[in-house]
Amino acid sequence: MRIERIAQNKIKVTLSNDDLLEWDISFESLTYNSPQAQELFWDLMKRAEEEAGFFADGSQLVVEAMPTRNDGFIMLITKVEEGDETTLKKLVKPKSKREFKTKKQKYSISPIVFEFDAFNDVVEACKNIENRFIGNSSLYKKDGKFFLVLDVDNEYLAEDLKLLLTEFAKKVDNSFVKEGELFEHAEMLIKESAVENFNSYF
Repeated sequence: MRIERIAQNKIKVTLSNDDLLEWDISFESLTYNSPQAQELFWDLMKRAEEEAGFFADGSQLVVEAMPTRNDGFIMLITKVEEGDETTLKKLVKPKSKREFKTKKQKYSISPIVFEFDAFNDVVEACKNIENRFIGNSSLYKKDGKFFLVLDVDNEYLAEDLKLLLTEFAKKVDNSFVKEGELFEHAEMLIKESAVENFNSYF
C-alpha cells in the first residue's frame, strides 16, 4: 500500500494485488461496500494521518476507485470542507458506474472517454460541446492518441455528448477501466477543466 498526498485536500492510495490478497478484498467488494471494504478504508485513513498528515476531521470524503492493470486499484480521496459546494458538485455525480460508501455518505462519478487521432480534433470537439457540457474533464495522451475524459451529470447529457462528438472522436467502450489505465500509464496533458481550457485558449 502506498499513500501519497497529491494536494492539500487529496490523497492517492495505491493498493497492489498482494494488498488485496492480504485484506481478502476485491475491486467488486469495494464497490459494494462490504465489511472488508469498510475496514480497509478506515485503516488506510488512519495510515494517511500518520504517513501523510491527512486528517479527515469529520469532513465529507469523496472517494474514487480505479482498477489498474496489475489487478490492484487506485483510490483518490478528496476532503470536502463544509460549505464547499463547488468542489462537491465537480466531484459528485449521480448514476455512477463506480461508487464507494463511507460512514457518512455514498458518492459517485461516471466517466465517458473519447479517443482522438489528432490534437486539432480535440480542440474542435471541445468547441462543439462548449455550451452543452458542465462538469470535470481531463486530457491524456498515449501511443499518439488523445483521450478526453468527461465526468457527466446525467444520462441525457451523456447521450448528447456521444452524438456531438461522434464527428471528431471514437467513444471508448468500458470507459471506467480505460480511465484507470490512462491514469496509470498515459501522459496527463490537462488534469482538470480541459474543455474550459480549450475554449479559453484556442
